[in-house]
Amino acid sequence: MTTSVVCEGDRDSPTVLVLDPAPQTDHGELPRAWRELSERRRIVWCRLAAAEALAEADRLLADPDALGRPIDVVTGPGADERVQALLNRHAGPVRALLLVDPARQDWVGEAALGITVRTVGSAGKAGRTARPLHRADVRTDVESAIAELDADSALPAPDKAQGGA
Repeated sequence: MTTSVVCEGDRDSPTVLVLDPAPQTDHGELPRAWRELSERRRIVWCRLAAAEALAEADRLLADPDALGRPIDVVTGPGADERVQALLNRHAGPVRALLLVDPARQDWVGEAALGITVRTVGSAGKAGRTARPLHRADVRTDVESAIAELDADSALPAPDKAQGGA
């Protein structure tokens, strides 16, 4: 049996909700490359291939106390209309949709709902294929996009080490 949703990080921290469209895996924990980010953000990783993942993401987004704000949603190629429908239902609490190496450009309508849409990487570049979301370079690119969003909204970025340099 697989775990459909994995959470790591302080519940009150800003949330990164990852809607991972990759094929089902037996992993029941946060990908290793993303663990460092969980020191500064709450990471909620939903494995969309698991039966209950989307329903659990729906429940979390509907509960105003379940996720710290802001909520940034990350997804990649293979995310389908179910993800768009989820975001349409819960546009209010979501600050941004970060599309990793998008294969299609039909997500721009999300901006009309008040959700900022940013592209992270581009599978359309010559010789570049879509990267799995669990990779360290994807996490780094997502962190950069979140830092830009934080700067745009004047949200102070969480410190790596509190109380010192």
